[in-house]
Amino acid sequence: MSATATDTAELGLTPEAPASRPRSFIPTRNQLLGLAGLAVISLLPVPFGDFGFFVGQYAAVYAMIALSIVILTGYGGLISVMQYSFAGVGAIITGVAMASWGWPFWIALPLAALATVPVAAVVGMIAVRLKGFYLAIATLTFANALGETLFRWERVTGGQSGWLVERPAIGSLSFASDVPFYLLCLGVVLLLVWMMDGLRTSRIGRAMLAVKDNELEAQALGINVFKTKLAAFVISGIVAGIGGSFLAVLLTSVTPTAFQSPFSEFTSIVLLSLVVIGGINRAIGAFFGAITLVVTQQVFAGAECFYSFVAVYSAAVLILFVLFRPGGLVEVGQRLGALVRWKPVVGIAVILVVLGINIGGSFFFVNAC
Repeated sequence: MSATATDTAELGLTPEAPASRPRSFIPTRNQLLGLAGLAVISLLPVPFGDFGFFVGQYAAVYAMIALSIVILTGYGGLISVMQYSFAGVGAIITGVAMASWGWPFWIALPLAALATVPVAAVVGMIAVRLKGFYLAIATLTFANALGETLFRWERVTGGQSGWLVERPAIGSLSFASDVPFYLLCLGVVLLLVWMMDGLRTSRIGRAMLAVKDNELEAQALGINVFKTKLAAFVISGIVAGIGGSFLAVLLTSVTPTAFQSPFSEFTSIVLLSLVVIGGINRAIGAFFGAITLVVTQQVFAGAECFYSFVAVYSAAVLILFVLFRPGGLVEVGQRLGALVRWKPVVGIAVILVVLGINIGGSFFFVNAC
């Protein structure tokens, strides 16, 4: 079989593609360690009480929205600066459905996700014909246009006062308090991470990766580049809309100013940064990036001097990751894990040195402030 035929079969684009072996449901050692790590991370808010759970909710919701960037940029190779605008559509629709129409959250949620489809489709049909810097500028323009039209339409946004919504409930089980709502957000974001990781290995996901690597070769393999890019835009819009719906009930108040220029564009850039730090090529990278960035923002927001250090440090880490570790924290974790398995003493020493440098630098800057 020729190389081209082999590549085509691997992408699953021909009827002759061999059936894949059924996956084993027995977890491997690495999967068990990953689950244990996620369990430890999920317990981090416990010592900090209500504030810790609020930060955890915030990080989980931001991770949901950031997953849309993993799909669009990490899988599809498209740069967008309007993902927070898609989240705004989801939040506003949730507010209208719950506060004005009296719908429960569980019905408003799918409506919010579907409401992003026409917006993402229109933007995608125009934007996917562009590349790189020009694509980013085009999405920035669309974000500004949405901020000046849809998010200023008082009948939809509820005016400057916005919409007041309540946190969801299932029968007698209420998610109004911080702990149940945190567990709900955590469960939903991990479910989305699992689904988006599955998307990566699906037929459409492999097509996105092929288009990202080389459009001409993807076309030669029979992939419709335009439809693949458009699908990436639409799927990312749906995921961002789900995140926006949860953002609405997290804040319990949906105000249009949060999604207008320049705050919307700024937040989209922050989301792009956190995904790069976490690992833009993997769905779990959005989860780790959101934890890192949101926790530092929320915890150190009141300490102006130390917050400046955090901002400079985050910028330096972002630049280093872009240059040397494009896989972000996920890649760093994988390399350190491999080093620990290969040379345990050296690997543990490297981890301790990295932690020492970070903690020592933070302690020095705190004393300097």
